[in-house]
Amino acid sequence: MKSQVNCPLCSNEASKIREVSEVLDISCLSCGDFKITQECLDDLPSERKLLPQLMKVSAFTRYRTINKEPVATLFISDPYDYSEGFTIQQIVDQFPSLAERKLKVMQNLNQLSEYFGQKLSFDSKDYAVFFPEVKDEHPCLMMIQTLIDEGLIMCDVKFPTQITVTDKGSSISISEATSVPSQVPKTQVIEGPELNKLKGLHPRVLEMSQEPFRDGYFRPAVLDTYLALDNDVRIKSKLDLYGSALMQKAFSEKAPILKIKDGSAQMGAMWLFSGSTMSIRNVLAHDHSIIPSEQEALEQLFFASMLFRKLDLAVNVDAEKLITEISQISFKLNGKYDLNKEKIREYLNQSKEFVDSALHRICFEKILTLIKSSYFDDQNFGIKLILKYNDIIFNHITNDDHIDLIITIYKAAGNTYPSHSAMDLIKDNFSAITKSFRIFQERLLSNTEVFNELLNRIWLKDDFFTLIIKYSDVEFMRELLTEIVDKKIVLAKRDLDLLSGNLNDIGRNNFDDLTKKIVKMNQ
Repeated sequence: MKSQVNCPLCSNEASKIREVSEVLDISCLSCGDFKITQECLDDLPSERKLLPQLMKVSAFTRYRTINKEPVATLFISDPYDYSEGFTIQQIVDQFPSLAERKLKVMQNLNQLSEYFGQKLSFDSKDYAVFFPEVKDEHPCLMMIQTLIDEGLIMCDVKFPTQITVTDKGSSISISEATSVPSQVPKTQVIEGPELNKLKGLHPRVLEMSQEPFRDGYFRPAVLDTYLALDNDVRIKSKLDLYGSALMQKAFSEKAPILKIKDGSAQMGAMWLFSGSTMSIRNVLAHDHSIIPSEQEALEQLFFASMLFRKLDLAVNVDAEKLITEISQISFKLNGKYDLNKEKIREYLNQSKEFVDSALHRICFEKILTLIKSSYFDDQNFGIKLILKYNDIIFNHITNDDHIDLIITIYKAAGNTYPSHSAMDLIKDNFSAITKSFRIFQERLLSNTEVFNELLNRIWLKDDFFTLIIKYSDVEFMRELLTEIVDKKIVLAKRDLDLLSGNLNDIGRNNFDDLTKKIVKMNQ
């Protein structure tokens, strides 16, 4: 008997069927079809080291589903002779190399394509298709960009997106996707220029090493990367130290300044960071006769990439205290004076001193709560905060956060008593937060389903149409109206009535030709 549950791998809604007494059959839109033992289901939440790795398992099960392979059964302990049985640890340990992942992604896309040239739609529920190591948009977008660069697919590098496999991409066969051994990646299969060997590295490593590596200067490529790592640890820890002394103080096991997400790995992290300084940074900085080969440079850059990712996840202990205090703040949201509103301003000032993403995300969430209030005084207060602190906060929020912010501002401007701060932003075409508005516009224009979803979230449709017609830039409006005229975006009859009426009433000359076509469509 089917029932709805949260998927044990991705936490999204899934269907569960109890097949036998100790094995559950799970069907999940994100992770595909798989079976899981009751023991694994019960014990998995307590396996702290495995939980951050579950996206690798999702990629494994989704791949088997797409390619019609036998359904895997997941175990926490040894499956012995169980047919198609795998332990979670086994799947994580055997996660494919980058070269093999690219081939497997192409195999996924080819299997999903019912005919040549088909546009395949993907959104955030489909991360597993792209074999990311973590549940995050960025590695998926990096994979997509890599496949575009190699001429294998065509699409916009964003989510949601529509991917078309090219003639070159469709020629990649299942035998190629399954024959690349993880231990010795056959990068020549779809690697082009030497620079492609850096694909998948942490953005900070690419920033420091890409140009010198491309030109064959492997020593500065590596040295500059490790100097940047030293600098970033110093900034995040706020310690006036360098090299090994910095790393040992920052990642100290007994009194850490930077806490590793998995506390049991604190000492290991200290020696990893400290060891990299002593064995790579110091050696290259002090002995100019040492010039790493291309292969040595690659290995050292990939090691640095791993360290940068660990640094991203580490949290400054003082920032952690701020996170705890900020998370306890709640607002009355009645449009009146609230001491906690002043407190959040103070916390934001303190947060400027840190670069921790978790801290800035919770600051954003609190500000958004104010803007979502039904009272314009609260909304104005929240918008002023976002305008003052967006330079710091926007480095650590997702595209969905940006879109939620723009939707909330439109709603604040459409109330019976509109927020003047929201109106000022809209009239100025969101020039103070252009990144958020650009992301919103791109998502709005992506397809009919997304357009109508965002329109329904804004809720005040008449006000929204009025505001975008009056104040949006001409280029965006012409693109939107063209999509509607060409029926790439299809509006419900009532929504088309509202748009047509507002276009007629406002009468902006810049797109008069498209206005006439919209009005004619609505007759």
